[in-house]
Amino acid sequence: MVLIDGHAHLDSEQLFPKVGELLAECDIIVVNASVDYESSLKTLDIARKYERVIPAIGFHPEFVAREEEVPKVLELLQYALEISEVGLDYYWIKDEALRKREVEILAKFLEAGEKLGLPVVLHSRGGNRDLLNLLPSFKVRFAIHAFEGSVKDAKRFVDLGGFISVPPVVVRDKTRTQVVREIDMDYLLTETDSPFMSAEKGSVNKPCEVRRVITHVSQVKGVGEAEVVEKIEENFKRFFNVTNIEELVRKKEEKISNFFSQL
Repeated sequence: MVLIDGHAHLDSEQLFPKVGELLAECDIIVVNASVDYESSLKTLDIARKYERVIPAIGFHPEFVAREEEVPKVLELLQYALEISEVGLDYYWIKDEALRKREVEILAKFLEAGEKLGLPVVLHSRGGNRDLLNLLPSFKVRFAIHAFEGSVKDAKRFVDLGGFISVPPVVVRDKTRTQVVREIDMDYLLTETDSPFMSAEKGSVNKPCEVRRVITHVSQVKGVGEAEVVEKIEENFKRFFNVTNIEELVRKKEEKISNFFSQL
C-alpha cells in the first residue's frame, strides 16, 4: 500500500535541491501545491521529472496583493489535476479590502474547479465562516488543507461533502487530534505541508513524515496502521475520482505532455 502526501511544497527552497532523495525514502504519492505563477511552473516541471508527483496549481491567498498573476495561474489549470493552494487567510491579511479580494479570487478558482472538474484543496486561517458560506455556491470536490478550527466547523465542511486533511503537526496539537477523533475516517486525508507543519517544532518537514500522521490516526481511532493507510488511499482515489493510482498517474502524464509540447 502506498502512502499519500496530499499537500507538499517540493518546489520550496528547503526541499527543491533534494526532491529525488526525499521521494526515494518511502513508497509515496505526493501532490505538490503551488502558491503563485512561478511556483506553478516549477510544480509542472517537478511533475514531469518524477512519476509519483501530482501537480496542483493555485494562488495562495497570502499573496493577494499580487493578484495580477491570477489570470496566468488560472490559464495553467488545464494542465493540473488539482487546484491548490487557494483559499482564505485572515491571519496574515488584516486589511478588510484585501480580505474581500481574497474571497473574490477564491470564487474564480472554485468556478474554474467546477468547470474543469478539478478537486480543490483549500487553505483557511481564520476564514472558515466565509468559506462555509461560499462553498455551497459551487459544485466541487474539496478538502481543507491542514484543517484548523473547531470540531463543529470540521463537521460542517464534511456535511458539504468535503474532506479534512491532517498534517504531522497533529501529534502535538490537541485541537486537531480532537477533530481526528470526531470525524469519520471516510473523510480524512493525510498530508505533510512540507517543509512546514512538522511533528517536531522547528524541524524541516518532508513527505515521508506522513507516516507520523498514519501512526497518530491509528492510535486515536484505535485501528491498525495498515487499515488507516488503506482507507486514506481509498479516500484519495475518491477525491480525484479515479479507480486506482495508475489512472491518476496516466492522467498526470497526459496533461504534463500537453503543457510541455506547446512551449
